[in-house]
Amino acid sequence: MKSVGGLFEIITNAANLESAMHRAAQGKRHRKSVQRFLADGPAELEQLHADLIDGTYRPLPYRQFSVRDPKPRLISCADFRDRVVHHAICGQLAPVIERRLIDDTYACRCGKGSHRAVLRAQAFCRRYRYCLKTDIRRYYDSVDHATLEDLLGRLLRESALRQLLSTIIRHPLPGQMPGRGLPIGNLTSQWFGNLYLDETDHWIKETRGAPGYVRYMDDLVVWSDSKAWLWALADDLEEHVGATRSLQLKAERTLVAPCSVGVPFLGYRIFPGLIRHQGQRARRRRRLFRQREEAYLRGELTAQELTACARSMDGSRQFLRAGEPLRSEIEL
Repeated sequence: MKSVGGLFEIITNAANLESAMHRAAQGKRHRKSVQRFLADGPAELEQLHADLIDGTYRPLPYRQFSVRDPKPRLISCADFRDRVVHHAICGQLAPVIERRLIDDTYACRCGKGSHRAVLRAQAFCRRYRYCLKTDIRRYYDSVDHATLEDLLGRLLRESALRQLLSTIIRHPLPGQMPGRGLPIGNLTSQWFGNLYLDETDHWIKETRGAPGYVRYMDDLVVWSDSKAWLWALADDLEEHVGATRSLQLKAERTLVAPCSVGVPFLGYRIFPGLIRHQGQRARRRRRLFRQREEAYLRGELTAQELTACARSMDGSRQFLRAGEPLRSEIEL
């Protein structure tokens, strides 16, 4: 694939920065940090434009907090000014990365998403007898900066843009060893994460000729009618991601099983003729909604935000067209 030029000027253009500001503020205008930036938007964008052009732009420190989703995750929240830069970059970089990606990688892409990944997985379950399910150990923490910069360098011609991306990639992440790791929470991390395993996608589908394959970020599933072929692929895949990306598979989460027993994928158990919630996911959904209700009673959420939260959490039930909808007993 040929490298692309001319993006840096588009990214740093005043109109693109303003559009990125509004995208970054969407759904977050009630936050004080966002309100402060928007209150002096033209001046803030003018200074940001100048910093990007002369190469003096430096991200501010991350604000970090922990969540259980369901396992503990450390979320790194960038300052709003930096999120504007992330949106400005990804709006132009995403189409370039998109052209590299295979159709069957589904994370954080327009027209894809987890529900489409699940339906694609079910289609393969109906077609093949066995599947290999595995994922990467501590994926975001394990991304090698030099390797990622090399991948981006093959796509992007301009040194100014490559330098800007390196500034974001190598921005210090508390508790993370230098030279490794992407912050969970950055828009840029989602696209970098998709690109980082793109070569592995092509290797599985084209070099190894996998009959069926779906990836959702670091969750990988391969289908075949041969159990022996899948186990051999698992060994080769472990070697491949180690040699090319310095990654490890989770041995305890790697399995080869008949599709008839159900494939555990993205919080669902997928059978050839049925898709079910995994029990842990349903319990977590109810627990999170109770926490949102308590936040509403403390005055930390508005009625509109609680309603939006219920609709968002209810998406998986609507997808399956089964079960009772989430309803609050609180009078709104």
